Amino acid sequence: MNEKLKPCPFCGGNAMFLTITNKSSHSAVVVMFKIKCMKCGTELPKSYECEIYMDQNGGIRTGKDERTKATTDWNRRANDGKND
Repeated sequence: MNEKLKPCPFCGGNAMFLTITNKSSHSAVVVMFKIKCMKCGTELPKSYECEIYMDQNGGIRTGKDERTKATTDWNRRANDGKND
């Protein structure tokens, strides 16, 4: 994931990934998250998911990973009607 979150389109504050819930099973951990401005509280209406698990060789892998989609959604919203 190379793209960074742009500032809030309303107040210019810093946006952050905010964990809503996390669930674990014997094989994986699933984190549900949103992106939220830490200054004014604006957040995307959708929540996203990231799944992490250990493979048979002990390596850490990701399954479903919506971090890039969430970042793109936030940054597109931040750009609506603005020229960069």
